[in-house]
Amino acid sequence: MKVAFWSNEYEKSHAFHNFAAISIASVMSNPYTITVLENYLGRDNLGKAFFVDNDNIHARSGGTCFYEGGGIEGLLRRIYRGDNDPSILRGYLKEVIPEHLYYIPKSGVINSELFDYEMHNNLNELLGIITNSTDICYINSSQQNHLSSKVILQEADIIVINLFQNPEYLEDFFKNYYSLIPKSIFIVGNYSPKSIMSCKRISKLYDIPIENISPIPYNEYFHIACNFGGAKEFFNSNYFCTRESAHYLFIHGVRKAVYMILKRVEESILLDKEVMEYCGV
Repeated sequence: MKVAFWSNEYEKSHAFHNFAAISIASVMSNPYTITVLENYLGRDNLGKAFFVDNDNIHARSGGTCFYEGGGIEGLLRRIYRGDNDPSILRGYLKEVIPEHLYYIPKSGVINSELFDYEMHNNLNELLGIITNSTDICYINSSQQNHLSSKVILQEADIIVINLFQNPEYLEDFFKNYYSLIPKSIFIVGNYSPKSIMSCKRISKLYDIPIENISPIPYNEYFHIACNFGGAKEFFNSNYFCTRESAHYLFIHGVRKAVYMILKRVEESILLDKEVMEYCGV
């Protein structure tokens, strides 16, 4: 099952922090194995959020050249050479939460344009290898005009859209990206209940079921945690926080988003089983 995360206003919607939070929360009380990755190079990467020693997680394994690296670049090069055995994935995974959450880091040995080109050309094979080895694949997709982003959004079973509470940005999304809506659920990132564009208003204006929208407010402490490899520890400490906690609204929004995603995943799995049974497979 492939779940893409995307936004037409990546920074202001805090899409990266929402992606990091949902990735962790998705395995806190659920039995799935999830592999997460990004289709871009940049400072906002999950390695920074997940690991204190992020600079050391890209160490290259023996026998790989500098160009290939030991992260997703190396994996893409092996796929390009025709190695599509799902077992190769294990050597490129970094374990985040044992037996449940895995991350494919980047080595940073090639530039962004070449990385996007190679991701685009080998994406279907990459996704095939991942989905053969894990229950769900989460992909954080750049809002920029990347070739691979377009294919990721096409191939995704579910799209998680990060919205921003600004009428112009909302109008831009619902006017220019309406084709994504049928397989999308929505997060309103950096959410403020004082904004005129509340979840209820967005739901009413754009005919989106309110149960498919989750508000996630800004949380300064989680933002800081993501800068220093403390995202897991933040959720370990606050996942079951009470209403009296300063983190409650943030955690509640993340947990609702996870519920929406996994509910849609389970519905898709059940539908696939029914189709296979009907076809006698």
